[in-house]
Amino acid sequence: MRLIKTKEENIAENYLELHYDKMDEETSAVLERLRGTLRYIEGICDEKKVTVAIADIYYIETVDRKTFAYTKDSCIEIKEALKVFSDDYSDAGFARVSKSSIVNIYKIKKLQGDINMRVIIFLKNDEKLVMNRSYKKEFYEKLKKYQGRKNK
Repeated sequence: MRLIKTKEENIAENYLELHYDKMDEETSAVLERLRGTLRYIEGICDEKKVTVAIADIYYIETVDRKTFAYTKDSCIEIKEALKVFSDDYSDAGFARVSKSSIVNIYKIKKLQGDINMRVIIFLKNDEKLVMNRSYKKEFYEKLKKYQGRKNK
């Protein structure tokens, strides 16, 4: 399979096209990986019902038994519990980083070590999360998986 990337200026939305003769194992695997990021979730923002693409979510957190999804510039209250979201959308790049939060691996700008073996996660929207040390091993395994590396 070959990949052709083309930069197009001034398009309203990024898009992907897939051209194939037969649906082979490699093509099916690529589609399955994309399927996870092309899903949507409903929630409430400013007392209005909204739909947000899973890929637009930077992180999810639970506060006072309510679950919130944070995008670049909004906060949406969602019905899904953190555990349910983590299980249902882990294939879309989400990883648990603390008892009360999940991060979208694709929205991370950088990671920085902290005292007490914690990790500070800097997101592309300039927010920060703190990864609890008990979630580090699982997080780094997922990170390697999404970077295409094999675990040793």
